[in-house]
Parts: sequence; structure tokens; C-alpha cells
Amino acid sequence: MTLHDLDVAPDDVAARELGYRVDTEPAPAALATEEFEHPHLPVSLRAAILGASHAITMVVDGEDTVTEEVSCRASAGHGLPRDPESSRGQWGTHRLRGAVETLSAAAFRELVDDLTARGEQDENVLAGRFPGAAGALTVVEARADERGWQWRTWHLYPATAGGDVVTTESTVEVAISGAAMEVVA
Repeated sequence: MTLHDLDVAPDDVAARELGYRVDTEPAPAALATEEFEHPHLPVSLRAAILGASHAITMVVDGEDTVTEEVSCRASAGHGLPRDPESSRGQWGTHRLRGAVETLSAAAFRELVDDLTARGEQDENVLAGRFPGAAGALTVVEARADERGWQWRTWHLYPATAGGDVVTTESTVEVAISGAAMEVVA
């Protein structure tokens, strides 16, 4: 099971205050983690749930190479990019896009139920449920593809009548030739 019941209050409490960073700095301490192995490349992803936010670290041959963090303390810009934003490094090319949406109570409950089921049943999902308000979830869903990785995240912030949801979509096209890293200019 990849759904974790966390016993700490979330640090991040406002959807519109989330920022992001993509760099080689290590991920912050995690509340829950899951490592996803790529079936064809020597590259794995370590997904981490932070205080109602996430970090994804690409691991090549056992070494951390790049981390995407979405949290209130991450600040590569103000808010999340609505259009795909790219970062490049020796590890490859990373793209990130995000959105913030306010849902009605019924739509929010439906999303909570769907994401909870994914966290309980899908081995490609890491989910963390926070105490307090029903529906306080952070969920990461990772999928390998022929060029690297894709992942989606959901950060749910319950409110009296529904709630806010922050979604992100990311890809990494890995720069690997055989087992050696290529430098991407």
C-alpha cells in the first residue's frame, strides 16, 4: 500500500502560495517516500511527500542528480508555471506545468475518493493523508516511458465548502547513452 496516514499537521496550508524549484540541491526531509524503478533505463525516481507538498529526485546509478520540489518554501518563481517551463542539465530536460483550481464540495469529495483509491491500489502512486480536515492529501503518480519519466501530483487543501487543488504535470527526458550520462548543453 502506498497510502500513508501521516500524523503531523501539514506545513503548506495555502494552495496559491506554493512555489517550485528544479535543481541539484538535495530534497528536504520527507514524511513518506517511494522509489520507482525504470524498467529499461538505469534511472529511478524517489518521490517524497513533504509538509503537504512534494519532492521528486531523479537517481542515476544510485546518485541523486536533480530534484523538483513544489512547496511554500520553494521559490523559483511566484506560483507554479501554467505553461510548461523547462530546465536542462547533464541529466536531461525537465518540464513542469501547474494549475490551481477551487472545487465544489461534491467535486472535491469525488477527487478525494479517486485519489485515495489510487493510493490504496496503484503501485505507481505515493499518497499521504494529513490529519485534521477530511481530504488533506498529497499524491504523486509516476510512470516510466521510453524517454524517461512522467509524473502528476495533486495537493489538496480542504475548505468549508469544497477545497483547492494544486495539480502539476512533469516530464524528464533522460540524457543517457548506454549507461553513461551525456552532457546536454
